[in-house]
Amino acid sequence: MTRFPPLRNLRKTTIVVAVVFLGFLLHRIIVAYMGDEKIRDYAEAELSLAQSVVCSHIVNGSPFGVDSSFEEGMRLYYYSTVSSALQLKDDTLMHIWFNGADTVQKLACDMTQDVCLTTIAPALLKAGEWSVDLVAGRRLLSTRQFIVEPNER
Repeated sequence: MTRFPPLRNLRKTTIVVAVVFLGFLLHRIIVAYMGDEKIRDYAEAELSLAQSVVCSHIVNGSPFGVDSSFEEGMRLYYYSTVSSALQLKDDTLMHIWFNGADTVQKLACDMTQDVCLTTIAPALLKAGEWSVDLVAGRRLLSTRQFIVEPNER
């Protein structure tokens, strides 16, 4: 009868390889149990929580005139599509408009289905580098930067 060598004679690399293999095996069992569809849906929800654009018009409920450069004195809109996972949380969705480092206005989102829409009055829109953030509580979900050029008239 052959006896097994004592465990103290095992090399550290053998133990590390065994632990990694068991971790991989456990991961595969969890994936098989949850199903690939649930994991894929969860990953897609995390990747596309919110998408936003700055535009000059809203036509039939959709953004029109999307650009990164606008003229001073225009009415601009910040149009965000928000996943249903965010709408279920208690945090209020806000659009925060910045001219450089200065906060120009903070507006709660006017939610229609999965769309969050705010606008800035032409009188507030001055020349400079602008950005608009979509935030939920203290969490930044989306941001867009754009330039407002002086009106040449």
